Amino acid sequence: MNRVVSRVGLLAKQIKNGDVAGVRADLQQWMWSENYYCGLRRDFSVPFQPEKADVELTAVPLTKELAPTVFSTSDLPERDATYLERRRKIWDAGFANGFVAVTAEGKPAYLQWLIPPSQNDKVADYFGPLFPLDATTLIVEGAWIPPEFRKANVMGEGLSLVTEAAAAVSPEATGAVCFPELRNKGAVRGSARGGYVISEIRTDRWRLGRRTTSFAPATADDVNAIAPGTIKPVTP
Repeated sequence: MNRVVSRVGLLAKQIKNGDVAGVRADLQQWMWSENYYCGLRRDFSVPFQPEKADVELTAVPLTKELAPTVFSTSDLPERDATYLERRRKIWDAGFANGFVAVTAEGKPAYLQWLIPPSQNDKVADYFGPLFPLDATTLIVEGAWIPPEFRKANVMGEGLSLVTEAAAAVSPEATGAVCFPELRNKGAVRGSARGGYVISEIRTDRWRLGRRTTSFAPATADDVNAIAPGTIKPVTP
């Protein structure tokens, strides 16, 4: 029920913002669609050195002092404002381990949550059956790159830095898992550049507002069979 209410609230917000295209796309997805998500995992025991971004980055916790800057929708296009609003709802819901990669000038360049296993019940309630939950894996969710940094090659190093920061405060965790949508090839490639390795594919099927989710082991070849040219085989 919480997710239904959230969906209705999001649609209302989109309508208020004039995001007609976003409303249409979301309704089409919820009524009848089949979407694929690439599961990538990072093993904390495997050292990884990411490619440097075009700007200097440092990972810091997302705090109440930093949040107003991170979630400011000033001057954002309507669709970007909607995406950022969804990230703000994750913050408002109280999920732990939100981190931001900031530039040398303190500008937020990359946002990501790595939610600890202690909040698995909260994850299941808020997101639904979207993640294979266990007692040692951080759930990676809510990525956001401000428009001004989208051509600055920030995702690989940004994701790697915030992952390491989250691992340092999560002694129970041995790894992390993320599920970017397969048609978002940039996010899949960026996750791989952050030290994450393809492990599975999640399939979400929507039929008249009802979603079913399934998982299957996968390799880079399996990913490319669904979305040709997405990624090359990656070794940590």
